[in-house]
Amino acid sequence: MGVTGARRPGRPAGGQLVVDRERVLDAAERVIAREGAGVSIDDIAIEAGVTKPIVYDRVGSRSELADALAERLADRMVKAAGDTLMEGSISEEALARFIEVNLVTVSQNRELFLYVTGGSTEQTALGRLKVAERSIDPMTLAIRAWRDHFAADPKVADTWAAAIVGALQMVAIWWTAQSERPAREIARQVADLLWNGLPGRPER
Repeated sequence: MGVTGARRPGRPAGGQLVVDRERVLDAAERVIAREGAGVSIDDIAIEAGVTKPIVYDRVGSRSELADALAERLADRMVKAAGDTLMEGSISEEALARFIEVNLVTVSQNRELFLYVTGGSTEQTALGRLKVAERSIDPMTLAIRAWRDHFAADPKVADTWAAAIVGALQMVAIWWTAQSERPAREIARQVADLLWNGLPGRPER
């Protein structure tokens, strides 16, 4: 004999779906991709089929949500870049490939990228840092190995890696917002600057 008013499996009292953090983040990605970087926590809650307090409970504030989504995006960028810097010694071509695959990944996740790098000053700084810092470690290892090969001081590796990845993030923000030029063209221009330096330096 059935029990009148029994709750459906997976739902607590009140009828709210039982969801975990990843489900909320998945929902956030879907609605951001569909509606753009200006979506609210309310929009994300509706997409996930939960209430706003559930989003806060599972993920946190908008800053914490952007932080978590930035980590997801950064992991995709690192995965896409793969071994572009580890196939041999660092070269201008290797740098160009590394930059290009990062830009392509940003383009494929455009609204998500704008979401995690936009917002208030605090959110912007955190989002950019999270996206960048995931890429710094593989770049540091590549530079260190390259410097070791030439018996050069490897201590510059982390500084150079941070500078390169930081520049790449700013280029990605600029390119995503206003440039229609191909990722390969932008990547080769940035690699040229990083590898060859500014032209026309005065003679000493």
